[in-house]
Amino acid sequence: QGGVMNFELGPNPSLAEVNDDLVRVIVSVIDRCEWSQISNADGISVFRTQLPAALSIGGRVLGSAAKFYCVKAMGMLDAPPAQVYKYFLDNERVHEYNEFCKQVRDLEFLDENTKVTWSASGRVGPFKERDFVTRVHFRTLPDGTLLVANRAEHHDLAPETGQYLRMEITLGANMLKPVEGQPNKTLFTLLTHVNPGGIAETRLGTMIMNSAAAAGPIKFIQSIRGCIQRDADEAKKAGVALTKVEEKEEEKQRSKDEEEQDEFDRLLQEQVVLEASQGRSPMLNTCPAGVT
Repeated sequence: QGGVMNFELGPNPSLAEVNDDLVRVIVSVIDRCEWSQISNADGISVFRTQLPAALSIGGRVLGSAAKFYCVKAMGMLDAPPAQVYKYFLDNERVHEYNEFCKQVRDLEFLDENTKVTWSASGRVGPFKERDFVTRVHFRTLPDGTLLVANRAEHHDLAPETGQYLRMEITLGANMLKPVEGQPNKTLFTLLTHVNPGGIAETRLGTMIMNSAAAAGPIKFIQSIRGCIQRDADEAKKAGVALTKVEEKEEEKQRSKDEEEQDEFDRLLQEQVVLEASQGRSPMLNTCPAGVT
């Protein structure tokens, strides 16, 4: 669809082959698909498209999940890509920008740039609590764009249970592109395609999921902006606090200098009085050379 590139991997692809294909599919879907805009708010544009059922993503064919829309959202961020990238490198701040994530943990690091995570969401509307097992791959593209690539995985440390319904992120990405001439700006692109499972796979569930696709990405990018603003506020507070510390140190130094000068003047005066009482012309030893 729309010229999206499709590659067939062998029966037992390596970690690197899966990662390379995942990145290739993400870039191809973002750049080559025919996107229809469905909303625009707060400088954030949201688009949707339908992917071909035959699309292979890291060796996994999309199949019946193709009935769900793939969503792309784009917006500008007032921070350099490297700063925003740090939000995704670990799980420390995920709850600040992903309101649906109630639990998250890393299951395994496959290499220095790839890990598998387990996460769970709360109940949303008529849908039961979901959990996810996801490959997270970090990549820097040739043009300097920073990419966080996602795809559903199976992992022995996270078997399906009755507590959650397993939901699959069949394709996902956070793309952070530098803006030429504006080093403190990032063009942020969110890509997501999910297979929610359960009643969401029914006709009514599909309609609900597809209609909800317009609002979620906007809130996600707004929440990323919130992280950036909190960072700026903290930096400002730290700067004010540092300034106050420096001012206190300067005041202490001034006070110390004044005390030393007062002591010097006192001793000097005592010397003058003593020498005058002895009938000698005062020798003011104000420096090692004994200048009078």
